[in-house]
Amino acid sequence: MEGETLSQLLYRLEGNQPNNKGQITTKPLPEWFAAIGSLEHLLLSTLSLSSNEKKEGLVLSAPTSVISSQTLLNQLQIGILASKRSTHSLPACLESQPTELPDSILELPLNSCAPLSREPFCLVVTSKFSLVLVWGEGGFQFSFKPEIVEQVWLRLKRYLLFIQSEHLTTLEQLVEELGFRVPEYQIVVNFSRQLLQYLPNFTPVPPKTVVTVSHNKDTANTTDFDVQLLQALTHEVRTPLTTIRTLTQLLLKRVKPGPEISKHLEIIEQECTAQINRMELIFRAAELKTTTSPQHALQLVPISLEQVLQESIPRWQQQAQRRKVSLEVSLPHKLPSVVSDPAVLKQMLTNLIEQFTRNLPEGGQIQVQVSTAGNQLKLRFQTNSATQNSFFKSIGKLLIFQPDTGNLTLNPHVTKNLFRSLGCRLTVRQRQGRSEVLTVFLPLRGSPEFLV
Repeated sequence: MEGETLSQLLYRLEGNQPNNKGQITTKPLPEWFAAIGSLEHLLLSTLSLSSNEKKEGLVLSAPTSVISSQTLLNQLQIGILASKRSTHSLPACLESQPTELPDSILELPLNSCAPLSREPFCLVVTSKFSLVLVWGEGGFQFSFKPEIVEQVWLRLKRYLLFIQSEHLTTLEQLVEELGFRVPEYQIVVNFSRQLLQYLPNFTPVPPKTVVTVSHNKDTANTTDFDVQLLQALTHEVRTPLTTIRTLTQLLLKRVKPGPEISKHLEIIEQECTAQINRMELIFRAAELKTTTSPQHALQLVPISLEQVLQESIPRWQQQAQRRKVSLEVSLPHKLPSVVSDPAVLKQMLTNLIEQFTRNLPEGGQIQVQVSTAGNQLKLRFQTNSATQNSFFKSIGKLLIFQPDTGNLTLNPHVTKNLFRSLGCRLTVRQRQGRSEVLTVFLPLRGSPEFLV
């Protein structure tokens, strides 16, 4: 997909969905500057920095250089993809900036029409690790996965081949010498730790609205600030969890440990994924609080619900097995197409199962049934428990907390709003005894609400 930007490529390879699809913020992101500082710190601490002329790594970035250390500029092969008017600036250096590029820096022209020109990025390849940073659609992303970094390099390589860059052979030889290495876990941890240390310098800015004696305005300002703080905190939690999950996946793939250790690593990966999904949904809920047209943030398209369920059910079964809960899924032989956002819908349904499995005691049951209801498809989730439902306490406008388990989740009203932004409708009913029924109604393709 040559028309993809690098951020879209990363989201596709990771199987994720951008938070604000189609929107790239024009404001410098705190995470981007924190990542630049963390990268320099990581390079200085991992490279040998010898005095010989051999290059110890490659750093390709756009639209400017992200390296300001003179030591690193001497030891690394630097390439800058940019238009003529912006190539000579080195924004990572906050004081004096050279007016001409040093001979050690390769100037790589970037066509303003190319997808690569739409967002700042940085590709790093060294003998110790490889890394890609992108500030683009959906926010800031980074990955240490060798296979993902290699795909980004291949995308850049195709572009350099297209423009017939005279430097392509030099870059190819250097990449071949260095390779795409699986980093030691300390490298990823150190980068994440530095990233978090830099981020507190960029605290959320309170709303500019003047606080008056009016109680309503006071409450509105407090709520707005709480939402901004919640957005910042969810990012702070997701970053280390993503690091842990990446390291776990690398261990499972490259080290190939024994069955017992593999089982524990798989549980770690599953728990990280569940918490990352939860943080992403909390972030999205906070985002809905601050936007005037939340439905425009998602791309609602005809999708195969059968495919979504086939990809989701194995993980649901894993969640149920870990909590020693029974899960039964009943599907018709053929499912019609529905209209929604597949990635976010998968997150929402998985979050429902996660919430059920956490709240049910051992031996509890979850039944999932799928059927048609007029011009809608109905997903019915029913739980049966042998104990009373747990007590929940509200935290702010978005979250509820379960004191006896420590479970933190979105409140039912916010959950319904998120489903509504997906074109769905959620109903919740408590039945006599200890049974709860949640039903998700999805519009069928061609229904009056969504003529696609």
